[in-house]
Amino acid sequence: MAAIRFTHVIKEYAGGTLAVDDLNLEVAEGEFVVLVGPSGCGKTTALRMVAGLEEITDGEIRIGDRVVNDLAPRDRDIAMVFQNYALYPHKTVYENLVFGLRMRKVPKSEQRRRVEEIARILGLEEMLERRPAQLSGGQRQRVAMGRAIVREPQAFLMDEPLSNLDAKLRVQMRAEIARIQQTLRVTTLYVTHDQVEAMTMGHRVAVMRSGVLQQVDTPQRLYDLPGNLFVASFVGSPAMNLLDVALEREGGGLVCRSGGVEIELPVDIAARRPQLEQYVGRRLALGIRPEALSESSTDPDAPRIRGRALLVEALGAESLAHVEVNAMALDRPELVDVSAAQAHLLPVGDRTATLLARLEHDTGVKPGHVVDLAADVRRLHFFDLDTGSAIPVAGVPVTAAVV
Repeated sequence: MAAIRFTHVIKEYAGGTLAVDDLNLEVAEGEFVVLVGPSGCGKTTALRMVAGLEEITDGEIRIGDRVVNDLAPRDRDIAMVFQNYALYPHKTVYENLVFGLRMRKVPKSEQRRRVEEIARILGLEEMLERRPAQLSGGQRQRVAMGRAIVREPQAFLMDEPLSNLDAKLRVQMRAEIARIQQTLRVTTLYVTHDQVEAMTMGHRVAVMRSGVLQQVDTPQRLYDLPGNLFVASFVGSPAMNLLDVALEREGGGLVCRSGGVEIELPVDIAARRPQLEQYVGRRLALGIRPEALSESSTDPDAPRIRGRALLVEALGAESLAHVEVNAMALDRPELVDVSAAQAHLLPVGDRTATLLARLEHDTGVKPGHVVDLAADVRRLHFFDLDTGSAIPVAGVPVTAAVV
């Protein structure tokens, strides 16, 4: 196995369209890195450049110690798994798995050893004599993965391999792929548009937008410390609530105001973000994750946000309430196309926003009810409206992000 390194990589198509703009990223040996972002963000183009299926306009890609810019795909010692399984329909599972080894003239005894070992790891031992038409979608995807794994390449490249599966099978295959990667410890670069998939599978996640790498970090740090507004709105399901607020000084403390909503920041919370002082008298973006809003709080001083429930979704283990409040939703065009899940952030009126709140599964809140939501001020996020960058907590570095 080998590391993959992008150094100032650019991909520009005819007409000046930049698909990938100055990409710098390293996938360490044995690491599982996920490229994620909305359609057209450049993630698949980046993957195809590693595979040699797209030419590089500028920059350098290394696999291990070799610069592979001008190498043919067959000479890069990588294996790719695609969205479509691309299996030979007339061949058995065994013949599909062994095909690449035969083309490389691997000795027959070694062919059988590798195929049998991979079949055992993937749970395909009882299916080696079947043909693809006799397999389920998940089984076909495992065969496609096995065909890549059996070659023992330096790296795996996976391009949305689970997109054709139903929701339940996708969840199962997510766990399968993660388990297999941990077992084999092969360097893996995985592309998906599904941020839940990215968060549950990757050792690190690289978020892209419009060809530019926005932020790369572990899944939990991306969630806890988004580097800019785009990452904050994209990472998390359901999405982060974002409000346009004015930061004002009151009684020696700081208060966020938006319409009829007021959130007072305790002195210790403000002290943790000394840069907030620069925004007094200015507007900024306030982010509140749905789980930071609740019907009750152990803190009697927790600020309350009053609103009217528009919809309550019963999800079994929890309920998701859509609450209309007298506040200004953040209206920034670059957030609108992130995903359909962002629709609740768009203004309903000049002073109306809809917040999502995770409530207990047995909540008594019903559509039409007036509800007071307690906000956990220790879990708030703040962003500069001009740059989109996060206002950090002192002493807690945020990974580099580009706006």
